[in-house]
Amino acid sequence: MFDKEYSFKGKHAEMVLKLTAPFNKQNATLFARNLDVYLLAPIIGFLYSRTAEIDRGNTTTKIFLDQISKSQIRLWFNYRLIMLLDVEYEPDTQNRMDKAFRYYGTKKANEDESLYEKYVLGGVEILFEKLIEPAKKEEDYFLKLYELIEEANDRYNKNINTESVLDLCKLARE
Repeated sequence: MFDKEYSFKGKHAEMVLKLTAPFNKQNATLFARNLDVYLLAPIIGFLYSRTAEIDRGNTTTKIFLDQISKSQIRLWFNYRLIMLLDVEYEPDTQNRMDKAFRYYGTKKANEDESLYEKYVLGGVEILFEKLIEPAKKEEDYFLKLYELIEEANDRYNKNINTESVLDLCKLARE
């Protein structure tokens, strides 16, 4: 899955370009690279239970293979984490573990990989809506980023408890 370049397309590409664009005279950006958006977006999409379909518009922005290769450990971590925690997509704990560790890279994982990409795109939309759209002046970018971090922290603490993560870890040891 993380063995080739990745392209954001259509409206999602436009959103990523704005998320990585400088917003002041000092060239400050919210995200330095497309890869940084790609690393955070699936987590945000998952936390907000937001998925989106691929848009086939004309705009494209890429993450080249060398960047993806250098970040494979973090990308696989995100993928496995979402497969393990998404009880709505897969209620059975053993099946979630198989999806996270056994099936990736196989034909059986196509649906899982598609879901992961939908979380990526949903996360891009949330990042754009919460960070770029409401910002009118330079200070707004920082304020909106702080608000997003606080809101995500609240969601994380409500939706995912330590006991469920520990239960999964115990099962993995068996």
